[in-house]
Amino acid sequence: MRRLLWVGLLGCAGCLEPGDPFLSAADTKPPEVVSTEPGPGGTVSARGTVQILFSERMETRTLRPGIAVFEGRVEVPLTVTAPPELEGEDGVERGDVPSTITVSAEAGSFTPGTAYTLVLRTLLTDSQGNPLAQEVRVPFRTEP
Repeated sequence: MRRLLWVGLLGCAGCLEPGDPFLSAADTKPPEVVSTEPGPGGTVSARGTVQILFSERMETRTLRPGIAVFEGRVEVPLTVTAPPELEGEDGVERGDVPSTITVSAEAGSFTPGTAYTLVLRTLLTDSQGNPLAQEVRVPFRTEP
């Protein structure tokens, strides 16, 4: 019986790729903001968009409540666009795949020559449910 058990275990071991863990560890690392365009103090055209590069794919349900743009104390209505999920990606371990989110004014343009602040709130989560570690604020201006 023991010999049969060992043969079965060795047979299964051949199916594993060297170096790959049998069960991968859960992702507990919070996502990071790699960059924004425009960067802090930067300028964008009034009809332009703001690009946010995250260190990994973000949970789309948290994007709209987690991303805001303010003109002073007034929140600007936004359109937030995420890259589409590729077919067959459901349940596939993607690791830390960077993801770019695009933000634009819902009205089609920001007000020319105006100061804004992009706010990325801690309720933003990655696809594994890990929240952004701290709020990020990025001041920018629109061209006159």
